[in-house]
Amino acid sequence: MAGSIGDGGGPPPDDWEAHRRAMADARAHQKVLRRLGQGMQTPWMTRGLVVVMGVIHLVVGVIMVFSGSANIFGLFVANRPTGVLVNMGAMYAPAVSRGEVWRLISCVFLHGDGMHMLLNGLALYGLGRLCEGVYGSIRFLWLFLVCGVVGAVFSYVGGNTASVGASGGIFGLMGACIVFGWRYKRELPPHIGDLFRRKLLPWVVLNLFIGIALPFIDNLGHVGGLISGAVMATLLGNRIIAGQGGTDTTTILMGAASGLMLALAAMGVPLGWFL
Repeated sequence: MAGSIGDGGGPPPDDWEAHRRAMADARAHQKVLRRLGQGMQTPWMTRGLVVVMGVIHLVVGVIMVFSGSANIFGLFVANRPTGVLVNMGAMYAPAVSRGEVWRLISCVFLHGDGMHMLLNGLALYGLGRLCEGVYGSIRFLWLFLVCGVVGAVFSYVGGNTASVGASGGIFGLMGACIVFGWRYKRELPPHIGDLFRRKLLPWVVLNLFIGIALPFIDNLGHVGGLISGAVMATLLGNRIIAGQGGTDTTTILMGAASGLMLALAAMGVPLGWFL
């Protein structure tokens, strides 16, 4: 004799519905995880940015060696004199006030010494792979550049005379990751969502505290990058959540704008040697 579903012949309808939803969520989470993993396997933009920053750092070192302000052993690790960094495109408030706004971009790729470069390079590689996996290469580049520039603007408006470093962009990546984790709390697998929402937060707090404790760290740049990254994460499309990919037109515009920003910085740096 056949039994009814609600009369001992199987699980009640509510259990079937809950099971169906759980299975659908599990399949969706697997797709998200697969897309994220695929994006993180070949983070060519992240690697390119780290290489470019490293090359620029070495170029500054070579200039110092030829000018006699460093020996060959200090090529990578020696402190970069402020004058050389200003010539190479540091955010220098008097020059920015004269209209050299390209410095707000070029300063992102300069670093004060070997340790500064090493720490920022490692942070950019780790966070960059994650963000490039989420947003794709072009959106990731746009996110990093905008946050770096906003960090430099905060530093300039806040009264700092000179600043360099990718920290503003890196804090922007952290802010974007945290907001992304909350924005897509349901769509992300639990362990991935926890990584975005909570595990990055202590690093933000720790680095902001270090910036307060050490006066030579540009905390204004960190805060500017963090805020802008959080805001951009509410607007940007991404490549891992279904239906949230944005439009091709928007991606093309972000790529073109990023290229223009980099070109402006590259053309502006030679002016620093003559103005």
